[in-house]
Amino acid sequence: MVGDVGDIVSVDGGTPPYVVVGFFTPNYRPLAQNLARDLAETGNPYHLIAREKGSATWRNVVHWKPEIVLEAMDLYPQSSIILLDADSSVRGSLAPALDFTGDISARAKLRLTNHIWPFRQKTVLHISSRSMVFRPNERVRKFLADWRDELRTAPYHQGGCEMAMRFVIMRSIGLAFCPMDPRYSGLEVDQAPGDAVVVHSSASRTAGRN
Repeated sequence: MVGDVGDIVSVDGGTPPYVVVGFFTPNYRPLAQNLARDLAETGNPYHLIAREKGSATWRNVVHWKPEIVLEAMDLYPQSSIILLDADSSVRGSLAPALDFTGDISARAKLRLTNHIWPFRQKTVLHISSRSMVFRPNERVRKFLADWRDELRTAPYHQGGCEMAMRFVIMRSIGLAFCPMDPRYSGLEVDQAPGDAVVVHSSASRTAGRN
């Protein structure tokens, strides 16, 4: 149901194999409603969670992601959770995004860079949180709790929430991560392939940051 207040939810009982989850503050509700419409038209079960912004900054709001997924896992303990940003668009079924081996899937990108002095090449790993799939198990719950705690306590400068997420993934022994098929990874709409199922259009560029 899409209403003027509260969560935007399609799941009504049962145990779907997956639930698409997102969250939004009040001025992002129109974006969440657009996403809900996409999900309904493409047959994807969803629960988009409403949150008051309060005194939180844009950076703080982004840091809510692990808590939102943990909340969704409590609501749907036997379903995989697909986390999407509210400013995403969906063009088809997301069921194929569950076709991976492991606990967590997200877009992973390696970039080759050069150190000027001393000269050497290195690779930089980026893992995106725009579109992520989480299996319903205790390894994932621990990862999410550790990600949440890292965001609260890390001494390094936070660049959104993804720096903390990458640190935690790299030290989560026993957690199996799998790179996501780019079609489902939420690439920017002007960069996504023609067969992309999930695309992203950064709302902060036009609507302000939450």
